[in-house]
Amino acid sequence: MQEDEPELDKIYLDENGKKYKIVHKTRILPRKTYLYGRFKGKFWAELNELKDQEYKNEKFYDFTIYEIKVIDTEYQFIPFNLENVTPFPRERLPELILIQRKEDGKEYAVNILEPQIEIAPFNRKHQQVEGNEAFGTIEGKITGYLLDFIEENYSEPVYIQEREHIEYPITIPALSKTLLPTGNVEINDNYKRIEYFYSDFNTKYWSNWKYIKSPRSSIQTGCVSNLFGILSIILFIIFLIAALPNFGVLLPFILLPILIRFLPDVVWKWLFRILGGILVFAFLFAIINSINESTNNPLPKPVVNSSDTKPQYTPITDTLNNKKIYDTLIVHFRHWKDYDGNNYSGKFWVKKSDFANANSYKNNLDIIGNTEFSYDKIIYSLKENDKENLNGIYHLFDSLKLAGNLSPSKLAEVIVSFVQDIPYTVVLPNACDPALYSDDFIRNYLASANSRCDGYEKFGINTPVEFMATLFGDCDTRTLFIYTVLSHYGYDVVLLSSEFYNHSLIGINLPYEGITYTYHSQRYVLWETTAQNIRPGILPEEVSNLNYWRISLKSK
Repeated sequence: MQEDEPELDKIYLDENGKKYKIVHKTRILPRKTYLYGRFKGKFWAELNELKDQEYKNEKFYDFTIYEIKVIDTEYQFIPFNLENVTPFPRERLPELILIQRKEDGKEYAVNILEPQIEIAPFNRKHQQVEGNEAFGTIEGKITGYLLDFIEENYSEPVYIQEREHIEYPITIPALSKTLLPTGNVEINDNYKRIEYFYSDFNTKYWSNWKYIKSPRSSIQTGCVSNLFGILSIILFIIFLIAALPNFGVLLPFILLPILIRFLPDVVWKWLFRILGGILVFAFLFAIINSINESTNNPLPKPVVNSSDTKPQYTPITDTLNNKKIYDTLIVHFRHWKDYDGNNYSGKFWVKKSDFANANSYKNNLDIIGNTEFSYDKIIYSLKENDKENLNGIYHLFDSLKLAGNLSPSKLAEVIVSFVQDIPYTVVLPNACDPALYSDDFIRNYLASANSRCDGYEKFGINTPVEFMATLFGDCDTRTLFIYTVLSHYGYDVVLLSSEFYNHSLIGINLPYEGITYTYHSQRYVLWETTAQNIRPGILPEEVSNLNYWRISLKSK
């Protein structure tokens, strides 16, 4: 290698002797700018009847701030802290919030992400109550962050794949004769031969010489001879019809070879041309008709089966005391198939109070940072909070296991195929707007016609209880749910994450074949969860480099 060779073309060797190059790349990174300020706004509130019945002496309202303006705004790149944070869902604030710059007083409409609010004491003079609704003005402090993207240049090694060159023997297939004529014919006295193609339709061969009637025979003799032959045939056919009427069905088979004998070659040549033209016309007509049918008859719409029905909301009743308990079951019915085509179905449920608890716990989880450690801590906390609130799911799989006498491997397949059958939904921390995200997959997915999105979910993930309540889940939502359920049944399972691929997988210590991840001599077969009918041990090539995967959670 020459000394003046450019760096991009240099080839290096690592400690194992593998060749690699240094590649310079550019990536887009998100940047958070935190803001803090005082706000004034207008609110509308509705009486929470559930809490109103539970607490007789107090009134509880669900607030929505529909107009807000932030003043005395300050900015920095680290979060601001408020003393008394009031839990307030992002969807109950305007999508764009008006802020006023402290320096010049100019106003801008921005999307404040993950806002936290400290509400000042209410002034009852500025409130109005009408029935179960309340209106008024509200003041307080607010913090959150604005998201933009910066460009970063970096370098990374790229290994050179060296493939062994294998020479395979070239086999030339033997040519065979066909009966397709080239159109060339030779006649020599009373003999004739025809030229045909070989099977490559390029090489040609001649047939053997065949004797033909002398071309010097008089036309009169030929006609008279043919006439007597045809009259004899007609008389013979009349005799057969008169004497043997039951054998009339055999006449076409008797007549056809006789006609073949007496018809000239020219007639046969034109007859075959006409038949060929009819066949070509019929073929073209069939193609045109097929195109018209495909155009006029679009593919049928998919049948909506029981798996696609909306959830049912069933109030909980104390059957012993015939007393209504102030909670509700969110009930779903699913029907799916495992990898062998076996059908499974059943109802499952989560409590509405557990759903609210999971959502509140996630929104108030105070884990700051965008590191691998913080992500692992987030999913561990969500799993621990929800694992005892999935009895409706455990009951479904318990009944299937008992009814089918399922082995450990079969039960794992039933659980994972159940999740794979649920339609994919991308879960995002902000609005479902492609312009807000630098990830190519998210932007392209949101721009597609049939995309499904669950926006304004903190950390961009749904907890196991939230997933079973809404059936909205992407890769890490699904793997966290499967990890929680398989851990409940005592499996040795891991949840693997890849910041490089921005993806999540399940690994399970069962005797499956396929791609595995080895950790401390334990063999974990990798399992993709975002699409139907993907068996364990099979990964798409674009996420198959195991060097980019790590274990975030481990059950044993």
